[in-house]
Amino acid sequence: MANDILREPTPESTPETKPSEKKRRKIEPGIRQRGSRWVIDTFYRFYRLRESFATYEAAEANLRKLKTLIDEGRYMEKKREGRETLGGFRVKYLSWCQGKRQKAAHDKVNHTNRIVTFFGADKMLGTIRRADVEAFQAALGSMNAEGKNEHTPLKAATINRHMATLKHLLSTAEAWEVIADNPARRVKLHKENNRRLRYLTHEELKALLVACPSSDLRAMVTLAVNTGMRKGEVFGLTRDSVNLRERFLELTDQKNGERGIIPLNETAISVLRSIPHRIDSPFIFPGKEKGKPYCDLYRQFEKAVKAAGLKGVTFHILRHTAASHLVMAGVDLATVKEIMRHKTIDMTLRYSHLAPAHKKAAVEALAKSLAGPVEDGKKVVKSA
Repeated sequence: MANDILREPTPESTPETKPSEKKRRKIEPGIRQRGSRWVIDTFYRFYRLRESFATYEAAEANLRKLKTLIDEGRYMEKKREGRETLGGFRVKYLSWCQGKRQKAAHDKVNHTNRIVTFFGADKMLGTIRRADVEAFQAALGSMNAEGKNEHTPLKAATINRHMATLKHLLSTAEAWEVIADNPARRVKLHKENNRRLRYLTHEELKALLVACPSSDLRAMVTLAVNTGMRKGEVFGLTRDSVNLRERFLELTDQKNGERGIIPLNETAISVLRSIPHRIDSPFIFPGKEKGKPYCDLYRQFEKAVKAAGLKGVTFHILRHTAASHLVMAGVDLATVKEIMRHKTIDMTLRYSHLAPAHKKAAVEALAKSLAGPVEDGKKVVKSA
């Protein structure tokens, strides 16, 4: 018994040689330690998993999460979300828009500039949430319009165009499987007030034409107001699309994607005949770059508008001017719809307030119907 008391304690029973917590921890297969870091380095269902973490617990939790994503078939979605930045995807998106020859491709460059400035070029697409989209929409309301004074905020329509670009960018990313879901899908646009349409009177149009600094701009304005063409359609007009013998223009690349026929009046024909023909370009209004259409109009047009003493006039106002004067001239709304190539009659009805004559004729017909047959100023009551 004395020997038992005097026996040296075994190494296993001493605190100094007690197994450490690290040695007793069961290491998850696929995780190993490299220096002070814990590394996931394994294959799971043919996927190579490699990530590094500061602690074992973080590595273990992420390995389980990665395996769950693979089991659910969502691993590649999450992997792509973590790699694509907003700035990088913007380049691909704009290149695709220009390749599709979208009419708003030029505007989308300006819109995406503001989008990237707000979110940051290094922002991961997969981390953008609905709250971020709505924050951008709210921020647009406090921004000022380019080229205007500091007290001119963006209008609801301008904000909506920016939001439409952001929505389309994110929906394209979703279609290309870059992100799993479009966070802007359920964000509502602002209500636009389109009840009052600006158009030029005869005096304003005359002043604008006199103020045009070049013959090309004067021809563009005259042609736009006599045909109702959009700015992009005027720029993209080619010699092949003009038929002076039959007196019409044929547009194959309209905003709505449909073929359009535009009748020509004498004024439009005179303008087209007066424009010199350039052999090296198929366009009526060729640009500075060979083989490209004219595209730099903003400064010249703004200069002419200012010289004419006009306010709130853009090139698109010329299209409204054409439609408004057609209606005021007594042309029925159905014909105006065809000439302006409106997609729906609702777009044409915005000009109906300029044609009260057809409403007056309608109520006069109603009055005659209600009055019944009249002889010598007295109503005749027919017997049963």
